[in-house]
Amino acid sequence: MSWAITFRLIIAGITGPMLGQLIDRHGTRWLTALAGVVGGATLFALSFVNQLWVLYLVYAVSGLAGFGGPAGGLLTIVPVGKWFILRRSTAMAIATVGFPLGTVIAIQIAQWLIATAGWRTAWLVFGIAMAVVVAPLGVLFMRRIPEDHGLLPDGATAQHASPSGDSSNVRVVEETEWTRGEAMRTPAAWLILTALFLMGFALSGTLVHRVAFWQRLGMEPGVVALGTAADPLTVIFSTMFFGVIAQRVPVRVLGLMAGCGMGMSMLPMIFTTGETYSIFLHGIAWGGFAGAFITTNNLIWVTYFGRRSLGAIQGVVLPTAVISNGLAAPAYGYLLDLGVDPSLVWAMSFGLFGIAGLLLFNARAPERNPVVSSAV
Repeated sequence: MSWAITFRLIIAGITGPMLGQLIDRHGTRWLTALAGVVGGATLFALSFVNQLWVLYLVYAVSGLAGFGGPAGGLLTIVPVGKWFILRRSTAMAIATVGFPLGTVIAIQIAQWLIATAGWRTAWLVFGIAMAVVVAPLGVLFMRRIPEDHGLLPDGATAQHASPSGDSSNVRVVEETEWTRGEAMRTPAAWLILTALFLMGFALSGTLVHRVAFWQRLGMEPGVVALGTAADPLTVIFSTMFFGVIAQRVPVRVLGLMAGCGMGMSMLPMIFTTGETYSIFLHGIAWGGFAGAFITTNNLIWVTYFGRRSLGAIQGVVLPTAVISNGLAAPAYGYLLDLGVDPSLVWAMSFGLFGIAGLLLFNARAPERNPVVSSAV
């Protein structure tokens, strides 16, 4: 079953570089609408799956919509990075809250639908909901960059920023602008890539297999669903919190906090023998420091390398995340199937998170002559 997620991520990784370039050139308006249609169609199709190869095929196609993988961030986070500078961390925190909030709500709805109408009906409902909601929102509200509309980042207008205009509410900021090739030749980019690979591996492997682990310990499905929801519920608040403090704390420090904190969240899983409270301890700690990881991942590329080629840079970064996420689920699955003590598997996650945090801390911003921009 874990290979289905791998196939989905492979497709997302193959299309990611092209998607990033399209975003830089044309924005995400029609791409978001297309993702909503493709995502809704694949969810709808999952309700008719009756063979494993069909499951693999549908999951692979869903990779075009960025399902469950980093590709979705290209359509949601890159536009925010292009529209904000001074208020970027806060804006990204607000935008990112949609992910955990949707998860909290969806887990409970899915559990109820499966219990009352079956899993096939649950897929149908979610498929229709995605197509009906996401596609129209993309067409109505998504735009490429503020400069296309006579604006500057953070809501400043070109008139306000002009020498002849009233510039009392305009702050001059400096940001670096790197091309994709220039960025990928810096040591910082490779440290970040390595850290995200390790963290993505630990994240995906743990997320895919932790529910089955709790069920094998004898926890009731309702308790598992509630405990699992504690993670994204906490993320909602932690993302907002770290989004605010990111304006005052260097992004590499946030990365260290993320790695060490998520490593600590594995301790309740390492030492549990089936206590109900352990699932909540893990979920709250995981969600609490996942906010730091999300904020770091959202900000570090645009902070270090600027807005101009953000989509292209993220598109190249995407395959690394895809490889780590895609390999992790079956790797963790094989270890557990071979009889490796789960506590040792979770201890591996603990170590990977810690190493990733240290790498992010040592990834200092590369130096380059800045470009002057204006923002409110």
